[in-house]
Amino acid sequence: MTRDTCWLPEQEMWEDYENDWMKYQEALYQIFKADFIKTHPVFEGKQVNIRKHPIEYGKEEAFFHVTCQDYLKNGERVPDFRRCERIRWIRAFIENYDCDSSQCEECEGIKVWSEPYKNTTRVHMLFEEERYMVVVERRDSYCLLVTAFYFEQDHSLRKKLRHYERYKAKISSTEK
Repeated sequence: MTRDTCWLPEQEMWEDYENDWMKYQEALYQIFKADFIKTHPVFEGKQVNIRKHPIEYGKEEAFFHVTCQDYLKNGERVPDFRRCERIRWIRAFIENYDCDSSQCEECEGIKVWSEPYKNTTRVHMLFEEERYMVVVERRDSYCLLVTAFYFEQDHSLRKKLRHYERYKAKISSTEK
């Protein structure tokens, strides 16, 4: 993995909090709050907001969505340490989505593509070398942070890369 990316923040490591989940979660939440509640990143000229409800344990739904995984798909979220470590990356991705290989020698840039979702469009921002993706949804007057996660499985990453390649092929065919 590349650590020399010019804009990518350091990871927030569990070990730095004495492996104490409550301390770690509170530190993660303070970062999340600073990045998405007290201030807001801007994507494509629109403010990025978060899903606030339901609020659980005094924390907004979006916080759990970017730090936890629903392994059994039953609504029961479990901490995902790969997501947690990269909490600072979410805002950085949104603010640097147009990074390309001409800006940083160590990476190929972020792969960005849109996919329809219900009555909206979701924008996927994938940093392949880091196996990390952030998804925002375009709305009329703002964007909504949907999720952010690390790809543990190679096949999941390959599947997303196929989505990107299909998008690129579609765009290039419409430009002809």
